[in-house]
Amino acid sequence: MQGWAVRLLLWACLLLGAWAPIHAGLPETPRLRQLTVADGLPSNRINDLTEDRHGYLWIATSDGLARFDGLDYRVWRAERGLRDNFVWSVHVDARNRLWVATRMAGLAVLDEARQTFRYYNTGNSPAMGSNDIWTVTSTPAGDIWFGTADHGLHRLDAKGHVTRFMPRPGDPRSLPSPSVSKVLVAPDGTLWVGTKAGVARWTGWDFERLAPDKLGSTFVNAMTVEDDGTLWIGTSQGVAVRRPDGRVDPRPWRDVPVLHVLHRDRDGSRWLDIPQGLGRDNDGDVAVVPLYSLSSRGIVRPPWVKTYEDHEGGLWFASSSNGLWYLPPNWRQFSVLPRRLEDPTSLANASVLGIAPARDGDMWLVGTGGVLDRFDPETGHVEHTLHDVGRGMILSAVIEDRDARVWVASHEALVRYDPRTRQTVRWSRRTPRDSVLEGLPVAMAQDGTGLLWVATEASGLQARDPDGHVLHNLYPGDGQGLLPGTQIASLARGPGGRLWVLGAHGVQAWNPDLRRLEHVAGLPADGVRSVAAAPDGQIWVARDDAIERYRRTPRRYARAWRMDATGGLPQVVPNGVTVDAAGIVWMTSVRGIIRVDPAQRSARVFGVHDGLPSQEFSGPPVPRPGDGRLLTGSPEGLVLFDPAIVRPSTRPPRLVVEDIHVRNDAGVRRLDGSGGFELAHDDRDLRVAARLLSFNNARTHAYRFRLSGHDGDWVDAGMRGERVFSALAPGRYRLEMQARNADNVWSPVQQVTFDVAPPWWRTPAALAGAAGLALLLAWWLGDAYRQRVRRRHAWQMAQQERELAQHASLAKTQFLATLGHEVRTPMTGVLGMSELLLGTSLDRQQRGYAESIRRAGERLLRLVNDALDLARIESGKLELDPQPFDPRALVEEAVALMAPLARQKGLAFQTEVAPELPAGLVGDADRIAQILTNLLANAIKFTERGSVTLRVGRLAPTGLSLEVADTGPGLSEEQASRLFRRFEQAEGARTAARYGGSGLGLAICQELAAEMGGRISVSGALGEGARFVVDLPLADAELAPAVDSDSVSEPQLEPCRDSAPGALRILLVEDDLMVAEVVTGLLQSQGHRVHHAPHALAALTATMTQDFSLALLDLDLPGMDGLSLARQLRARGFQAPLVALTARSDEAAMAQALDAGFNRFLRKPVTRAMLSDVVTALCPEPTGVA
Repeated sequence: MQGWAVRLLLWACLLLGAWAPIHAGLPETPRLRQLTVADGLPSNRINDLTEDRHGYLWIATSDGLARFDGLDYRVWRAERGLRDNFVWSVHVDARNRLWVATRMAGLAVLDEARQTFRYYNTGNSPAMGSNDIWTVTSTPAGDIWFGTADHGLHRLDAKGHVTRFMPRPGDPRSLPSPSVSKVLVAPDGTLWVGTKAGVARWTGWDFERLAPDKLGSTFVNAMTVEDDGTLWIGTSQGVAVRRPDGRVDPRPWRDVPVLHVLHRDRDGSRWLDIPQGLGRDNDGDVAVVPLYSLSSRGIVRPPWVKTYEDHEGGLWFASSSNGLWYLPPNWRQFSVLPRRLEDPTSLANASVLGIAPARDGDMWLVGTGGVLDRFDPETGHVEHTLHDVGRGMILSAVIEDRDARVWVASHEALVRYDPRTRQTVRWSRRTPRDSVLEGLPVAMAQDGTGLLWVATEASGLQARDPDGHVLHNLYPGDGQGLLPGTQIASLARGPGGRLWVLGAHGVQAWNPDLRRLEHVAGLPADGVRSVAAAPDGQIWVARDDAIERYRRTPRRYARAWRMDATGGLPQVVPNGVTVDAAGIVWMTSVRGIIRVDPAQRSARVFGVHDGLPSQEFSGPPVPRPGDGRLLTGSPEGLVLFDPAIVRPSTRPPRLVVEDIHVRNDAGVRRLDGSGGFELAHDDRDLRVAARLLSFNNARTHAYRFRLSGHDGDWVDAGMRGERVFSALAPGRYRLEMQARNADNVWSPVQQVTFDVAPPWWRTPAALAGAAGLALLLAWWLGDAYRQRVRRRHAWQMAQQERELAQHASLAKTQFLATLGHEVRTPMTGVLGMSELLLGTSLDRQQRGYAESIRRAGERLLRLVNDALDLARIESGKLELDPQPFDPRALVEEAVALMAPLARQKGLAFQTEVAPELPAGLVGDADRIAQILTNLLANAIKFTERGSVTLRVGRLAPTGLSLEVADTGPGLSEEQASRLFRRFEQAEGARTAARYGGSGLGLAICQELAAEMGGRISVSGALGEGARFVVDLPLADAELAPAVDSDSVSEPQLEPCRDSAPGALRILLVEDDLMVAEVVTGLLQSQGHRVHHAPHALAALTATMTQDFSLALLDLDLPGMDGLSLARQLRARGFQAPLVALTARSDEAAMAQALDAGFNRFLRKPVTRAMLSDVVTALCPEPTGVA
């Protein structure tokens, strides 16, 4: 055990011995960065600042409350709920609530979600003395203490009660003054109150005052407390301190007028408010920290208000006129020595371009000032050794040779300086011997043989011996190894002391035997900027686009490691490279200083936000022999740092979810991601913003997101830390967020889980309903299929029934036609014989019998005609013949026919024709007359006494309205409902027995009216008569004007009579002997001579031998029918009129007859009058014949 202890002690001593020189004499130069309104602050007047639990910096200004996340500001003003823009103080309590002290609106508290303010003021808290709140803090017990400008101190307890404390005259245990400038809580929980009349401590029930004579002044401006309880009190006369043991010292610094102690940082340094500006005390030595303001374009002395140290160790200095100043936590890792014109002891070169180590540990510096400086890194002392070395030209390179002589190169000049003798030797382009090369030297090196090599910008390479004699001049393309157009980037001393030349040609070495440059086997042959040897002998090569490491093999070099942009190396050309004792590679560039850790395969760029004065470094990093500190020059001065302490932080940074909101039709909805949330299916543009709360070089932060179920891998979001999802499918999601700080350290992964609700049609209930509906639909489809099968079956049955009905209707029609034909033929005999019989001498009884036979025959004929009409209507074969007609003439004909019948029964017949009745209408006048006469006949028939009235009017908008009213027995509702049924009458058989009729007339009238697009309605009551109204929508028509009979003569038929007046010779072709006998008898009774032919052949024979005045032909003849016979007769030149005589009832028979050559068409049975009319019409009496 004792041996191990001894060894451990020895190792500790060695480590301490090795560590001591690293830190010895390292000058520290704080470089604060100013933030003003130009950077986003609401005002340059900062009154207070603090940090919340998440790491946001809250800033109280004279124009609003600001929250800073290292990159952006979020500002609360009156338009965002802050009632007063002037904020005196801010404080974060243990619950992470933000308390805001305003000048006129009282005390406000912003909730943990940072959404709403709650106010305490004189309006809602009467115990408060004023709304002008200067300072606020909280105690561990949860009480909120706040002080006002001139109305005392207040305490707000957890229940919301406000207690006010004021000075009491003569009471030394009361508040010293009503003007409270500062309240703060010490680490031990003690509440200290600073007023305009001194400082007091709250004991729990009263105040214990500090002795006024110990403070220097009782007018307290500020107070700060350290972790050990030391209380610093800033007064109008300076700073006083109360030690933890209770002692009070009114002047801690005797020689320095300190106004206040702003802060003691975690490294033990105190930052002071001094008349010269900002001071820093380090072990009693107070140094002034110069502050350069970009906005003021010079050095400023801000009036300080407060200093705050954030969670990273960065320092924030608040001023009341110059904004906010930030000092990063790693500011000590770089020391900067600038050129200060007012300080002759500072560097003489504003921009150091050449650095070389001296044998005694100092460093030689040259640059734009043209002065050779000797710098002591231990003390920071600068000695201006030689002035105007370049004679007006800048000095670009310096080196100390092995004889301790210093060589300085400038444009077309070379100077050698011997520090021991202080003698200089100068060579230029104009020197007769050993003149320098043309151009600006870019590098110098001394090889193992002692030769000094100088490389110029474009002309080539020159070698001199230690005395300065030129031994070799190498020009591009001269055959000594430099290719045409080659530009040398730098020179280095390679293994064995050989000179290495680096540039676009790669790595070349000088071969003294061959007196030329040769490529170094295994090393790159192009694009090399600089090389450095590691302690283990490996060679690091800085190329244009990569950093590579090579190891030595017996014959050549072999690459062992490489890092380029794909591995995280910045895509910038390096200007120099070196390797420290720990194997870390350091490179300079125009983007800053690059640190490459091969073990971690990471690269870190240090720039102006890390404490460097500039990020442009044109020269290489030069290690100081002995302690390994690195020096490099920039336009803003010399940078000195110890690579052992410039290490990236390994502490994971804080990542917070700053904002989550989503858009929908109602607007923007903010979401709380702490407990998860749910999105509606119509929400869109989900925006998630994360912030890495690290203020050190925040613009280098990088964010990435990964949404499970949506992203296959991490999605880089750049430096903004925002991700927007336009639309997401329904489901559960987990959003992972991570951020990387400037030191390439990733934060812990933050997760937010949320659900996207499906649309209502994809919810479980909807899916269950859909499944139910699907089942119902399946059942319905099955049922529909069954119904379809049933309907198809029913349709097929209906189709079959329809076909059967059509066949039946056709059969019925054919049957009725045949029946009509077969009935009309014997009816011709019945009616004709009865008519002939009535023309003979009969007694009264015989005549009665004959009249009964005639009436029965006529009734039977009407029944057959009605049945045939209904059959045509049912079969759709009833053809209307719409023609223009005169409705008044139609009515007059009907009245002329029916009025005498009414008067015979003793009834009054009245006719009313409306004046607006159109002069002409388009319709089937015969069918309209049929309807009208039927209705009038029924009215006359059923009316025993009283009257029958016919009213005729116009149907709006166009048409005919017929109304037939009577004073008959009337109708009941039940009778009216079945009145238009076929074979139905009002009282059934009783009506038929009393009045006669078949019950088909009204049915036919209803069907005819419907065919014309109209209707028939009936109204009435028992004992009050009946009223029938016929409405027929007929179009108006213009009738041709009547022709004057005197001016236009009717065409006269050619006489068809013979010389005997009234007697005609008529040919009758009829196969039925009874019909032939009847027609012959009826014609002979009129005085005509009739020749009967039983068939067509006999008729043709008769026309060949006899002349006839008229021919009556039956259409249904045996053999050749009547139509064919007519055509034959016309073909043979038969000119006499032809009359078709048939028992057919179809509508086509008349048209066929007329087409065959007939002049007239008669349906059986025929009467004497019918025959007489036809004969008279076809064969009028001859005129002008003797």
